[in-house]
Amino acid sequence: KNSSFEVTFLLLNTWLSYKENRSKSSLMPLQGYIVYLQRCCFNFTGDVKVLFSHLFALCNNNADNPSPNEIMDYFVRIEMWNGVSLVLDSNPAVVKTIGLDTNAMADLLSTIGRCCSLTIMWEVIRNEQDLLEGV
Repeated sequence: KNSSFEVTFLLLNTWLSYKENRSKSSLMPLQGYIVYLQRCCFNFTGDVKVLFSHLFALCNNNADNPSPNEIMDYFVRIEMWNGVSLVLDSNPAVVKTIGLDTNAMADLLSTIGRCCSLTIMWEVIRNEQDLLEGV
C-alpha cells in the first residue's frame, strides 16, 4: 500500500468511527469535497479512488455501483471495520449473505452492538432468526 492510501484510510476510518458521520447526509457533502479536491489540487492514486468509490456507492443507486456485498467484502479485505459498520448501517440484510458460521456470529453481533444502532442490531437479528432457535 502506498502512503497516500494509508493516510486516507486512517483519516476516513477515524471519521467513520463517529456514528453521526455514517449517514447519507454526512457522506454526500464529503463526496462533493473529494470531487472538488480531485479537480483542483490532488491527483488521487487508483487505490484511493477505489476506496472512495466504494464508500460513495452506498449513497447512490447507480446500476454500475458494486453491490453492498461487494462493498462489504472490499472493506473486510482492507480491514476498514468502520466501513463494514457503514455497510451494515445501510444494508443490515447483507449479514445473511456473507455465510458466517454460527459460532462467529456472536463476535459479529458484539461488534454490531458496539458500532451500530439498536435498530441495525434488530435488523440483523431479524434476518438471522435461526440464531434464536431453541432460546
